[in-house]
Amino acid sequence: MSIHRRLKMLAAAVAVSGVGALGFSQPANAVTINFQNIPGADTAGDAYAGNFSLEVSDLGGGNVLFQIVSAVAPGLSYFIRTIFIDDTNPSSFTSLPTTNSSTYSVGTVAMTYSSGGNLPQGNNVGFSTEFNFNRDTPGNGNAIQQGETGGFVFGGDFSGILASLNSGDLRFGIHLQGLPNDASDSFATSVPQVPLPAAGFLLMGALGGLGFAAKRKRKAS
Repeated sequence: MSIHRRLKMLAAAVAVSGVGALGFSQPANAVTINFQNIPGADTAGDAYAGNFSLEVSDLGGGNVLFQIVSAVAPGLSYFIRTIFIDDTNPSSFTSLPTTNSSTYSVGTVAMTYSSGGNLPQGNNVGFSTEFNFNRDTPGNGNAIQQGETGGFVFGGDFSGILASLNSGDLRFGIHLQGLPNDASDSFATSVPQVPLPAAGFLLMGALGGLGFAAKRKRKAS
């Protein structure tokens, strides 16, 4: 079976699947994970979060395809220069690529394995970068543009990787640049919910108590 036919079948499977715990469609051999806004951080790109996704496909033979997809967005000139990976120890992967795969990339996107530097705003959600992929050639035009896809083939167990993505032990982050007014923003595949502060619970309890007292007073009258 040709690569293009295989990808077409995977795309069809994604289209008819349901929605999983992270908000991604989940057939037997492929998932699509949505990137999420990072709370308490920059908001310049919040409206565009839905334009980006991480597609994960089982290629068989212990190989898993990760594709960063930037949807077509006419009139916008933003770009993704770096992809950040927050991985646990032990790693979810058995092998790592040194470059992204041109076979699975739409556009002229060449990226190489790198390390150092955390996802901007990532500290807000405990994102700790283990490694990243940077554009291989200088110039913002060589980053992932709107309508382009960057594909990476990692070694690993597909079901184990899905479990790590679902639990948040494995996360991908992207830094979006080139927004209006030269702004930037970051997104991640898993963003922990911000717990309500203790004072908030006390206030809710107090309001609930007042409501209960008012109800009893009305009954008494």
